[in-house]
Amino acid sequence: MRIAIVGGTGAMGFGLALRLAKAGHEVRLGSRQSAKATAAAARARELTGRDGIVGETNAAALTEATMAILTVPGTAHLGTLRALADPLRRLPVLDVSVPMAFGPLRYDPPPEGSNAAQTLAVLGEGARVVAAFHSIAASLLTPIDAPMEAETLMVGDDKDAKRAVGALAEQIGVTAHDAGPLRFAATIEALTPLLIGMNRRYSRPHVGIRLTGL
Repeated sequence: MRIAIVGGTGAMGFGLALRLAKAGHEVRLGSRQSAKATAAAARARELTGRDGIVGETNAAALTEATMAILTVPGTAHLGTLRALADPLRRLPVLDVSVPMAFGPLRYDPPPEGSNAAQTLAVLGEGARVVAAFHSIAASLLTPIDAPMEAETLMVGDDKDAKRAVGALAEQIGVTAHDAGPLRFAATIEALTPLLIGMNRRYSRPHVGIRLTGL
């Protein structure tokens, strides 16, 4: 699969790029600055030993991609969507972004109710949007030789898109549990600031979630 990671030079996007490339996928690291993306891709190739990692502008990364992953900061979410709406509409989109505010740290959703709902609103009702990975710390992804053994909740309205995201998750060591339709995105997005707070409170690097009874 050819995967475009929009905002791929950030910690979460870069970590996912490493894991996905190691799993055998072709990865396009996107950024607003092509030089930054090129440098990040070179570092990713060095860390993984894989050649199929290229750094480009966000728009170029989406060309000929078969899936898009949004890992942009919450403050850049709407602007990025508007700028890239046309190429994103044709792809299944995994939205990992979280709208957060600080002072105090909290979930700060857009008017649509969640970032994933905003993605669907901008791209249109036919868009194949999935939200997941909000309980996975970026620091857990980066040491690529360490086993993941992590779990995430996944929501979306398109069964095929959810199936594809679930398969990608499994390939990098993450169990993705289907938590229902996209309207529940606010619930799982809000896990990110909650878990960041717990990381600080308990002095742990990557507090996550684990489900029982499944």
